[in-house]
Amino acid sequence: MNIRIVNNDNSTIELQPEITIDGEKTTIKLPKEKVPANIKYVDFLYDYFVANTGDKGYFVLPLNCEQGVCATYFKERNDTEHATNFSHICCYGYKKEKGGILGIVTGCREYYAVVAGVKNGVYYAYPRFMLDGFPPYEDIVVEYYNLQNGDYSEMARLYRKVQLERYGCIPLKERVKKDERLASAAESIAVRVRQGWKPAPSEVENQYLETEPEMHVACDFDRTAQLAGEFVKQGIDAAEFCLVGWSRMGHDGRYPQIFPVEHLLGGEEKLKALIKKVKSYGYNIVGHDNASDAYTVSEQWDEEYLLKNNDGSLHKMDIWSSGRAHKICPKRYYELFANEHLTKLKELGFQGIHYIDVITILSLLECHDKNHPLTRKESAEWYNKLMQESKEIFGGISSEAGYDYAASVLDFALYTSFFLSGDGLPEICDRPIPFWQLVFHGIILYNPGTYTLNYAAKGIENRLRYFEYGGRPLVCVYANFANGKDWMGREDIRCDTDEEMKDSVSKIKLMYDDYNWLKDVRFAFMESHNEIADKVFEIAYSNGIKVKVDYNTATVAMYGNNVNKVLKIS
Repeated sequence: MNIRIVNNDNSTIELQPEITIDGEKTTIKLPKEKVPANIKYVDFLYDYFVANTGDKGYFVLPLNCEQGVCATYFKERNDTEHATNFSHICCYGYKKEKGGILGIVTGCREYYAVVAGVKNGVYYAYPRFMLDGFPPYEDIVVEYYNLQNGDYSEMARLYRKVQLERYGCIPLKERVKKDERLASAAESIAVRVRQGWKPAPSEVENQYLETEPEMHVACDFDRTAQLAGEFVKQGIDAAEFCLVGWSRMGHDGRYPQIFPVEHLLGGEEKLKALIKKVKSYGYNIVGHDNASDAYTVSEQWDEEYLLKNNDGSLHKMDIWSSGRAHKICPKRYYELFANEHLTKLKELGFQGIHYIDVITILSLLECHDKNHPLTRKESAEWYNKLMQESKEIFGGISSEAGYDYAASVLDFALYTSFFLSGDGLPEICDRPIPFWQLVFHGIILYNPGTYTLNYAAKGIENRLRYFEYGGRPLVCVYANFANGKDWMGREDIRCDTDEEMKDSVSKIKLMYDDYNWLKDVRFAFMESHNEIADKVFEIAYSNGIKVKVDYNTATVAMYGNNVNKVLKIS
């Protein structure tokens, strides 16, 4: 076992770590005092994570929230290597022919990435800590556990245990007992209504008021009230609406500015009337918010609060509805905007699982502004502080995915990955596995992925995937708003006409009924996931119930603990 330190000029230093063995656990530690200043990254080269082509078993590799968790089998393959920038789950595993090993990062978790590859027929995997010039704030530590069976289900159960015992996660069934707002949300299907937007991505990289494109109105406040009424007519008893684009100039309009309420959708009084109407139906309703992005067109634009790169430049992100997005420093967002936004949103009457966009799908970053510098850990702390306060005000908190630095506060992950079908994975990966779901089912509500978003409009296989991966269905009304970008699928749910609205709500009703069909396992832990025959999967839950998903016959069965039922998917 050795540690490789890579400097900014790509020169290397090798060190020996401190190694402690305690039964089935081996702890590898690099004390922070031994790490030189201004290095690029640290690699833990652990010899046990090495296999030869043809060996039985696989690696379990958490990549990121877009790519999810994959299994890599030791098959014939051309030389290749993949390195993540920041892995969304702080562990990785090795299933051997007999037994297995799970490595869990417990020191400098916010800097953890995973490297995996094959060279000359030899497979390898190891953790990398992307320090990017920052000194480590604590010792870098990885704990390795020997496992009896060693499959990914056993790995996930151990990692869940660590989340519950060390990192503050509380089972969902306990949290809903303490907050009726969260309990109501947990019974509800999640429905996002995109109400208005400017062209996305914008042809104008840096928008100003005189160059700002017009906003398209898709579903104003009156029309959204009619949509909610159609839910009632079709017997959807529990729903939680999230209004996307209610704020100034629509979805991703003028962040960090969100007020005044967009007048083209009806203005503040119409919004308050909509919120009151939706709540009168017994539904929750929340508003889409953002704590990350800043655009030049905003009336609150100021470079002072922006996150700075190591060279002092502004950290730029993708071009979106309002042009080039710039990253806001998490500390400065909290100090400047959090109280105003949360207070005004509460005054509007929103209640439920409040949504703040993207913060748990994007990699944590350092801020190098001399007036508000942050490590990645401090960035995580400011985001978690913001999310915790949002929970207390509205009843819950949601964001776009599930980086596990936020696992102790997150109530709903909009989707856990993009590629449940296996598309878009790195060359080293063979197939996606439901590792995140095995860890967090029963702790965090989630929609499995963009693959299952609006699945009632996407065909049988997508619906079956929902039953296999479990979770909370997600509906996006007007999902396809972005030109040339279809990460949520090309199929859409819309309500331009009354007939289209009725048809859309009938699809939503099917997804709501599916959620109720799975209600017996809603608050249970997912204990195992196995392919018991070709394209037949059995998922076991902690309350003794099993779900079998058969892609060959398009059937789902649930049995055990006095439950026995079958659903034919058509």
